[in-house]
Amino acid sequence: MEGGLEATNASPLITITEGSKRYGGRPVLTGISMTVLPGTASALIGRNGSGKSTLLSILAGLLKLSSGALICDRQVITTGYAPEAFPGLKLTAEDYLRCMGRIAGLPEAASASRINELLQLFSLESSRSRKLAGFSKGMLQKVNLIQSLLLRPQLLLLDEPMSGLDLPAQDTLIDILLELKAEGTALVLSVHEPQIIEAVADTVYVLHQGQNIRTIHGAEKLKSAPVVNIVYTALPGQAQQALEALPGVIHMLPERDFAGTACTELTVDQQMSDTCLKQILAAGGSIVSVKPLGGVSDLAEWMDPKNQSGSERA
Repeated sequence: MEGGLEATNASPLITITEGSKRYGGRPVLTGISMTVLPGTASALIGRNGSGKSTLLSILAGLLKLSSGALICDRQVITTGYAPEAFPGLKLTAEDYLRCMGRIAGLPEAASASRINELLQLFSLESSRSRKLAGFSKGMLQKVNLIQSLLLRPQLLLLDEPMSGLDLPAQDTLIDILLELKAEGTALVLSVHEPQIIEAVADTVYVLHQGQNIRTIHGAEKLKSAPVVNIVYTALPGQAQQALEALPGVIHMLPERDFAGTACTELTVDQQMSDTCLKQILAAGGSIVSVKPLGGVSDLAEWMDPKNQSGSERA
């Protein structure tokens, strides 16, 4: 991932350079470079198994890179982290949150005040004395988010934060994120929902099979930046390399059509699409499909929560 937004001159909180992660012999992330800046929001999107959760765990300090470099600009970064999976514990919501406040080093009075504030914002004040084991998925997600927000962190990492939330809670979360971002918190979110991207994201990174295949910088570009997706039958190596070298080519991925024929999926800037089509045909390739894309809604194919490869979540 290419780092940073031009709109801020702040020093980065975290910089990852050519970071890779392997589990055993299996690569989960490959060649990831990313800069996390204060007061900005980065959205990670991609099909399940693309490496989003692993990247968040590395940013949280829960996992180490197998290779590459991770540099923090300060010794201690106050971090809030809400993982995707949150268990139903035997503690009550209030007892659990008070424990998390103590672990975070919050004074008792400040912790109690912040817990009361967040329980009210997420409409959980009437359930504060109930055990988490009896909570619905949406209620557990609210508690999960609350524990990540107790400190007003410098870095907030959220893995599928909208999962299970009702519409009022989604709106509440977006309002909180915008407030924290304005205060200088850096946000990194793994998401499947276009509305949270449109509301808070400055940068979108598209992950596929552990690699960053597309980066969109700037909120205004999320609604413009038209591109074209072209699927065509495989070309000879030299012709493929010549096509890949054209300006405006964003990424290429191996693909197969419905008959199982080896193909290539090409995404290219709209203004270069005709040139690419002509070059493919001149090299003896056949066009399987052409699909104009552009804007958040057209990133939907990468927000599909279904794991199309059948591999486990990463």
